[in-house]
Amino acid sequence: MLKVDDRDNFIKAYHDFRNTVDLSRSGVLPDEENLVWYILMGVPPVPADRESTEDAPAEAIDQRVTILKAVFVEANKDQSEAFIDEGLRRYDHAGKKAKALLKEEPPSRLPQVI
Repeated sequence: MLKVDDRDNFIKAYHDFRNTVDLSRSGVLPDEENLVWYILMGVPPVPADRESTEDAPAEAIDQRVTILKAVFVEANKDQSEAFIDEGLRRYDHAGKKAKALLKEEPPSRLPQVI
């Protein structure tokens, strides 16, 4: 569970990212491979990025995926349930791929790899 400050920072990160998205554009499913690289590059910035614990990179991925999924649902609220489900599945899958890549390459080496 997030502490109050962490929760507030997470909500701020969500709003900061949401405000950069054109919510009038909908009906486009995310490309999983692009999502993986965006997630690994730190888009959107999240509170866990500022942590130095061993599990912070994986937590940052989880936070990113949560924000991306929330904005996706909001942008596509008029789409079918099947469309939304497919988009959410793609975000989850991209998050899992990003975590797998983190296990292969330590976070300190990722900028060199990317």
